[in-house]
Amino acid sequence: MARSIGSSFSTQISSNAVRPFYAVKLDYSTPLRLWTGNGEITINSEIYIGSANIMSISQVNETGEIKASGINLTFSGIPTALLSNALTETQQGTDCEVYFGVLETSSNAQAIVDNPYQIFAGIVDVVSIQEDGDTSTIQYSIENKLISLERPLDFRYTDQDQKFFFPNDKGLEFVDDLQDKNIVWGGG
Repeated sequence: MARSIGSSFSTQISSNAVRPFYAVKLDYSTPLRLWTGNGEITINSEIYIGSANIMSISQVNETGEIKASGINLTFSGIPTALLSNALTETQQGTDCEVYFGVLETSSNAQAIVDNPYQIFAGIVDVVSIQEDGDTSTIQYSIENKLISLERPLDFRYTDQDQKFFFPNDKGLEFVDDLQDKNIVWGGG
């Protein structure tokens, strides 16, 4: 899929001094928005909190094929006191977005150049937590949304399945009776 980036973004990326960052949004009931710097920044009118050195993102693979590849997000050095919040909010199927952006190099201000580029969108699959005394490490395995194309549909053409989607529909009401129906063709 062809994508474009802003001219200022492109100029900044190709310059000698670059201040890149990543931003991650986990869409919980109270969204968790973190970025790989210090302090706060605003992306798309949403505030992202700096996670500095505690967040790492695995390589993001993209191909020309229709293929679902995932990523891993790891948060390390998290105080154990904050772990309970991660355990209560974390659930499979939560939406996740990962952005790549650059900051201005002309000053030490945290001004974002153009709009950050969305490099990945997916859903939380597996969350693993490792504790060692005072700190914890949380690793999120995030699946690409295309993974749903690889899952078989668990739908049959039965009256029960039809009523699940359309409670008042009687179109498949007699399908069960047809299973053992003896039909004579031609004459009888």
